[in-house]
Amino acid sequence: MLSRLAAPLFCLAAVTGASAQAMDNRLSADISSFTLQEPSGQLSLHLVPSSTLISGYSSPFYSRNPQTGSITLHTDGLQPPVRGTIAPETLLRENSAWYFQQTSSDLEAALHIDRIPKNGRITIGRLTSQQGAIAELRVEGDRVLAIVNNGASAQNVVVGTVYPQQTVLYSIHTTPNGLLLISVNGTTNHFSLPSAATTQALWFEAIAGEQGFHRPSHSDAARVTFTGLQVHHQAA
Repeated sequence: MLSRLAAPLFCLAAVTGASAQAMDNRLSADISSFTLQEPSGQLSLHLVPSSTLISGYSSPFYSRNPQTGSITLHTDGLQPPVRGTIAPETLLRENSAWYFQQTSSDLEAALHIDRIPKNGRITIGRLTSQQGAIAELRVEGDRVLAIVNNGASAQNVVVGTVYPQQTVLYSIHTTPNGLLLISVNGTTNHFSLPSAATTQALWFEAIAGEQGFHRPSHSDAARVTFTGLQVHHQAA
């Protein structure tokens, strides 16, 4: 195992464990734990509960393959920012909020990047609260970055790389003692968070989201297909 100190608050470690392909094979896309949040009109959001998603819901922003169960999220480059979001995004938000100190929790996802905006940037996952994201995963070119907020400041860390086939397998794992583990395509990164960052009610989000400046056109959009998506909360 190789490790190095990245910053005073966290340590990054390269770990060889179960292969990413093995993780992909054991994951299914479970939408029973999620609510869809998609654009509606020009300045609003549309929320679709998991019961409606399970019954076969589809829209220009969401579809599910009935044969494989995979989920595709799509943005529209003409959609304006809403509720503080700086660029268009479509996401699956965990149905219930929880607390860092309650139990160990994790989000696992296997995805393929079908379309990336012309600026080469896309958001794919998030651990967040009403006050903002604790950790957000972004793809920039062939790198996967984590933006981790420790309650006082945010730091950007390269946590992995995108496979040549444009696939990413990631997990976001929390433990009650303030440890945050982010794994991307076989590399696990450890972050030790102070209590200031872990007192809010939290939830996971799986996302297809644009970042920063994007061309105002239908074609300059993001599209992500989740072949695997699961949330787990260890029994207290």
